[in-house]
Amino acid sequence: MNSYTLPGARECIERIRSDTSPGEFGYKIQALAAHVLIRLGYQINEFNRSGHPDIVAIKDGREFRFEVEAEVIGPCPRKLTDADFASLTESSNVVGYYALAISFPTPYWVLVPASKLICRKFSSSNMLLEALSDKSYSSEWTWEYVQLLQSACRQIKLSSFRDLSKMALAGRSL
Repeated sequence: MNSYTLPGARECIERIRSDTSPGEFGYKIQALAAHVLIRLGYQINEFNRSGHPDIVAIKDGREFRFEVEAEVIGPCPRKLTDADFASLTESSNVVGYYALAISFPTPYWVLVPASKLICRKFSSSNMLLEALSDKSYSSEWTWEYVQLLQSACRQIKLSSFRDLSKMALAGRSL
């Protein structure tokens, strides 16, 4: 999944993480998820710093919802809360995903369809989430993410979550 991640993306993530608090790092990754979506042809309709879902996007007339989490320090068990899950599955017309950004040692994304998490009552390891993930979609996200990190690292590092999210809502990718 991450075989095409080049050193520039790895170094960018390390620089961003070393210059921000863990919370700010997580928010920046959330904003970068919106920029990945723009690069993949989505329109960002909603962006929630707190609340559920984190991102609502439209592509080809269909609504997609994403709950985004970032690995800030290292692997840890993950679980969607009831509110997270409800926001991803509230309508049959919505496609919901749990999006996990793995940062170290190599940056990549794990996108798990919410429908695969419906029966999960306990926390899931990164390994299990990867097994449940949509491999092709995760690879698409990773490719765009790596390109974004390599081409706009300085701008990402200097921009706030607010600036990055405003750009995404305006449809302007980095």
